[in-house]
Amino acid sequence: MGTEDVVSKHTFGTPFPDAKTQRNRLIGIIIAAIVFLIFQFALPTPEGLPHTAMSAAGILFACIILWCTEGVPFTITVVLIYFLLPITGILPYSDVTGVPVDGVIVGAGDAAQTLEPAKVYVTNSVFNQSSLLVPIYCLFVFTVSGAVMSTPIPYRVAKAALNFAGNNIVKLFVMFGLGCSVLSMFISDLAASAIFCGIGISICEANGGVAKKSELGKAFTVLCGSTAAIGGIGTPVGNSLNMLCMSMVKSATGVEVTFGQWCVTMIPIAIVTSILASLYVAKAFKCEEIKPEALDVVKDKLSDYGKMSTREIKIIVWFVIVFGICLASTWVPAINSMLVCFIGAVIAFIPGISLLTKEDFDASVSWDIIMLIIGVQCLINGVMATGLITWAVGIIFAGAAEWPFIVVVIVAVVITGILHILIPIGPPTVTVALPVMFGIAAMVPEFNGTLIAAIGGSCGAVTSFLPFDAIMLCSYKYGWISMGDWLKKAWPPTVILWIVMIILGPIITGFFA
Repeated sequence: MGTEDVVSKHTFGTPFPDAKTQRNRLIGIIIAAIVFLIFQFALPTPEGLPHTAMSAAGILFACIILWCTEGVPFTITVVLIYFLLPITGILPYSDVTGVPVDGVIVGAGDAAQTLEPAKVYVTNSVFNQSSLLVPIYCLFVFTVSGAVMSTPIPYRVAKAALNFAGNNIVKLFVMFGLGCSVLSMFISDLAASAIFCGIGISICEANGGVAKKSELGKAFTVLCGSTAAIGGIGTPVGNSLNMLCMSMVKSATGVEVTFGQWCVTMIPIAIVTSILASLYVAKAFKCEEIKPEALDVVKDKLSDYGKMSTREIKIIVWFVIVFGICLASTWVPAINSMLVCFIGAVIAFIPGISLLTKEDFDASVSWDIIMLIIGVQCLINGVMATGLITWAVGIIFAGAAEWPFIVVVIVAVVITGILHILIPIGPPTVTVALPVMFGIAAMVPEFNGTLIAAIGGSCGAVTSFLPFDAIMLCSYKYGWISMGDWLKKAWPPTVILWIVMIILGPIITGFFA
């Protein structure tokens, strides 16, 4: 083969998406631009609001459109926020006329001097409206996920569920749902869904099932996607959205939702919902009988890992210690859970401990998610600074102060859930939902910060109505259920979560009010 042939056959870069995908992305960009321009220049500003409120609404909706259509990469949309907020006057690049603080003493001894108050300022700019708290937590989450996924630990959990359940369909689904849910509390939801759904599909194949015809295959698809998402709400490290909600509540209301408060509230809700969702799946799908030899085939595949390795034991001990200290921060304010998580992440890489490699860590980190969270924090602070949310809530929920408290909770849950159906990405969903709840809380004091964070982190993270959410899509892509069957039978786990949140949420969080 000549040089010319080698060059002609070489592929440079990643192939572009097909024409339809590129056309849809372009349409998304155009619609986002039109929406922003309409809010910025065409729509009249309601009485009592500054024009920056209309600008903020335009930026918010334009960003949601770009995130949902993936017109441009997530990170580019985030950077766009940092330019549009100052350009439209919502937040400055750097406010040199900030509020002066008291004089500051600099130097020491004879060289000490006090700066005049007028020369010392609190800087307020678009660049200090995002907290690094959540991204630092995220690094720990990705470290845990990378360490666990580089070992057989997830498969040991799946094997234990299989051994306990036997070939009893109901027990199998409950144990699978619980196993997937519990695992998802500590590693990536996508990873938990992929592992359990993969094992479930292997059982179907060994059982002679046919894709889109096997009720067993359909059931595993819905079960694993739903319980992986539900389990992710259980702990602050289960999903980066949980930490974003905690951070937004503190920023907007000054109320700190602690690590322990989140766990005490959400672990029971996640477990109860996972059990009920598993029972629903067992009832809704008329599954064929599982042959004992089909289970044996899968169990044999999961039995090759031998005894637990030293590295697996180290990972478990390391995680229990870090997680335990973070829990203790609820009762010992001197403990900074963010610093604990950061130190925990550093320890994982110390030679001699070596819980995971740099390559495993890099593979587990989603910089898109980190940048998205940073951008959402900045955007929501800008939107709230204009008074837009307070104005909108005052009009839409004018009588909320007179409503029974349970009605307030139902409205918050349903609104957040519907928003997540329409916006299949968690952070943009809570960008809209949480500020609305902040406005309601101003009229209904019983609607406390922990409950607001819990509703946002659960109903803004879990939706099985459509297989467009990333976690549901992970299961749906296995191809064992049709879109029609999904639409008919996959939505109840989400409604079950709504009902459990409405019942248990106020009861548990009432202790933290």
